[in-house]
Amino acid sequence: MQFDPDINCPYASGTTAFGDVVLSSRARLARNLEGFPFVNCASAGDCEEVELLLAPACKSDDDFPLEWVDLHELSVVERSMCAERHLISTNFADAKHPRGVMVGPELARSIMINEEDHLRIQSIKPGLDLLNSHNDVMAMDRRMENLVAYAFDEQFGFLTACPTNIGTGARFSVMLHLPALRITKGFRQLHNACQGMSIAIRGYHGEGSETIADLYQLSNQVTLGYNEEDLRSMLEDEFLPTVIENERNARMKIIELHSAKLDDRVYRAQGILENARILPLDEAMDCLGRVRLGVSLERITNVDINAINQLFIDIQKGHLQWRYGSDLNETELQEKRATLVKEKLAA
Repeated sequence: MQFDPDINCPYASGTTAFGDVVLSSRARLARNLEGFPFVNCASAGDCEEVELLLAPACKSDDDFPLEWVDLHELSVVERSMCAERHLISTNFADAKHPRGVMVGPELARSIMINEEDHLRIQSIKPGLDLLNSHNDVMAMDRRMENLVAYAFDEQFGFLTACPTNIGTGARFSVMLHLPALRITKGFRQLHNACQGMSIAIRGYHGEGSETIADLYQLSNQVTLGYNEEDLRSMLEDEFLPTVIENERNARMKIIELHSAKLDDRVYRAQGILENARILPLDEAMDCLGRVRLGVSLERITNVDINAINQLFIDIQKGHLQWRYGSDLNETELQEKRATLVKEKLAA
């Protein structure tokens, strides 16, 4: 696998309509093979057979090229990079059973084989673009279905390892930057709205993760009883416009009532990023989130928002080890992180 993380950034939202708030959109389908036990009950032989049945999907030369990658053949650093780019899950990266992933050359489409389900098909697009993400996964889904029969029940739909995915097996999610809602105490209203529409709100790394840099993942919680188009529309057309509008209004409120505090917050963060010699990950992410707010509100005009978006990924541990070497200790990694941030912001 020729892994070049510089060729694509899933968060390159700078030219998209709602890119100031929405970093990326992801569509995902969970599928299982008929006649095979779910992965958590499967033997190593079962998992290997699933891989053999699905691997031919990478031989197609159509508009959706995919490369087969055996997770056991990747280094620890490469597996970390895949997880940091959300191509695979962290648990999947660390697992030991036979497993693989099909990856598109743009590093935005992937199919995890033998994760929680036999197939986890996903596509990530910059900005608010769930429709094209959905089109991608449907095309990959059709390719897989030409090779194998899916586990399907006429009453319940697609059968999945987790009951919450039964039905369509579809999850639609967006990565949002919501600093103003947090600052203005607007999150209680957002949480209530999420509960009312069965929308899950999670941290940057998904389920069970903490919030960092005011980045949040929002996704549908239910799949049973809806078709895929309904689920996508529920999130993209019914729910997100209000969230985006509320975040933007909150930003304007901060400018109107607390412009000095806002400028102090974003310029202090910019000063740290441009001058620090050692940068721990949490501090770097937090400062990048603050500078991103300043760029979005044109308080900072000499930084490209896509440079910030790219750095959210490039400063993660696996990406730093890929650039500078896997034998660096934590202090050396923090030094390299500070150097990389200065270089990217000055470019």
